[in-house]
Amino acid sequence: MIVGPEAPISLIVGQAVEPLLHHAKKKNIDPVVYICAITLVSGATLLGFGIARFGFLDNVLCESLLKGFICGVGIVMVINSSISMLGLNGIMEDVIKDSDDMDIHSPFDKVRFLMYHYHESHPLTMRVSFIAFFIVIALRYSKSRASKSPRWRYTIYIPEILIVVLASTILCYKYRWNHRGLEIVGSLEDVTDPLKLYHPFSKKMWPLVRHLASSGFTCAMLGFFESTTASKSLGSRYDLPISSNRELVALGAINVAGSFVGALPAFGGYGRSKVNAISAKTTVSGAIMGIIALCTVGSVLEYLHYIPKSTLSVVTAAIGISLITETPQELYFHWISKGYDELITFFITVLTTLFFSMEAGIAVGLIYSLLRVIRNSAESRIQILGRVPGTNTFLDADLHLQAYEEGIEEYTDDQSKGIPQLNLFTDNFRPLNYQALEEIEGCLIIRIPEPLTFTNASDLRARLKRVEMYGSVKAHPALKRSRDMSMTKYMIFDLEDMIYIDSSAANILKTWLVAHQKKGIKSFFVRVTKTPKLRKRLKNTGIKDILAQDLESIRYGEIQERAMALTQTPTFESNVEEFSISENEAEEIRPVTEKAGSPYFDHIRSALKLIDAYEQLEQSSLEGV
Repeated sequence: MIVGPEAPISLIVGQAVEPLLHHAKKKNIDPVVYICAITLVSGATLLGFGIARFGFLDNVLCESLLKGFICGVGIVMVINSSISMLGLNGIMEDVIKDSDDMDIHSPFDKVRFLMYHYHESHPLTMRVSFIAFFIVIALRYSKSRASKSPRWRYTIYIPEILIVVLASTILCYKYRWNHRGLEIVGSLEDVTDPLKLYHPFSKKMWPLVRHLASSGFTCAMLGFFESTTASKSLGSRYDLPISSNRELVALGAINVAGSFVGALPAFGGYGRSKVNAISAKTTVSGAIMGIIALCTVGSVLEYLHYIPKSTLSVVTAAIGISLITETPQELYFHWISKGYDELITFFITVLTTLFFSMEAGIAVGLIYSLLRVIRNSAESRIQILGRVPGTNTFLDADLHLQAYEEGIEEYTDDQSKGIPQLNLFTDNFRPLNYQALEEIEGCLIIRIPEPLTFTNASDLRARLKRVEMYGSVKAHPALKRSRDMSMTKYMIFDLEDMIYIDSSAANILKTWLVAHQKKGIKSFFVRVTKTPKLRKRLKNTGIKDILAQDLESIRYGEIQERAMALTQTPTFESNVEEFSISENEAEEIRPVTEKAGSPYFDHIRSALKLIDAYEQLEQSSLEGV
């Protein structure tokens, strides 16, 4: 990746420094000092983020956002280049100076300018531009076709851009096209001033740093995301390992170092990085490019006099088109997969870039991506498990219609068919009481397949309330209540995949458990992850005590004692009527919780068996009365 000053970032620097130039002249302040302050803020921000390992911030850069930004940059490059290719630069400057004429700020404004003034284009400039453009595109197409053949694979190294630039420069010098109105680079001032060092950490700089901090931070963020765009795109294409934290540290360090010499904020640019990556294999290519640039500035400036500006614009337009051509395949994939969120992200980024600016495009795209991330993280994904009637398949209760659509075979009790079909409701493939849901009334089994944090705990509470009222997490909250409060007596929470819970979520969960305990609804936790931090938080927040109270309220200790006494009594038949518990049930109910003194269960069936035993015990007590 090639690192250097980028046009959008340099534009932000110019807009921040321009209001201060008048003050600089009055106070005899070197304007480069302002640039030092902005570069220092940008570098220090990125360096601090990298040391603090904030590289995860680039996770909001989804592929559609990257492609949208790349496509937007390509469109802007083509639009800006078209003005120079048609020789309309002078006319556009006159329009900008005329306060009564149209305002030209965004790329779309430039498109309108082209529509109104294309007939005023310079004929020679237009001919040179289109011939150069045709040659570049034709050579690129020929190279791509020829490189597929082993015999012509080395044609990829033909420098079509260098050929066009040299040819147009020589022809311009020979035929003196500059005297016929063709704009050229012209004479460049020889830089003879010695290198000056600045002290960005001096006390005199701090007022400027405070004043320009917002501009520096904006440059840092936009530069980081633009560099990430380049590194991710090139990294995926060439299978390179990318570390966002290392990128932050590297970009921050070079900008802090650059502030000592008055350098502009430098970041990785996608366009030039892509051109460099065509043949470069290591980062030494960046150093070689820098050395060549220094040698060019020192000795070759006079030979650049006759380079036509339109030819340079042709090069920019060709690169822009190559950026645009990367997007159709991506759009087609999201279209056939119905990835409408990705398409919206893409078009929001492109349209904002086109109608406002590149900075606005990436900013709006980032905001929309952040909203998507927040929405996904704040949405609870709890499942209500239920059995498909007539089968041994247990699914998310909200997907029961899908089970019938997929033609699930009915369950039969014929053991000769072997092991029954495995399914969601399997306690890690341990045997279950398949009739439990149908035999025990008022029991809801809820699976929480994710960590609970402050972002999704509130939504969890709302969805649990919806389950109580409608028996489904997908029911609209405005519907009339379809489940009475008396229909829910027990709630079993399968927490196998809940590997973490933060303090805010624990507080919300505890409040919910206490409220339902007051309503007489018993709660049970099943397959709680044996993570010390999770277990300790459940204990410290009092959730474990609430579960223990619920166990005590359903006479858990008494049921255990009776089951143990029953299995140890020689005359079991004489006690069947008294305890109303079968011998097999007594054997299964004895090791109910995962261990003595723990309110957590190892199996869903263990909690169901305990509820079944309690219901039978209550029924026998009522019959005795």
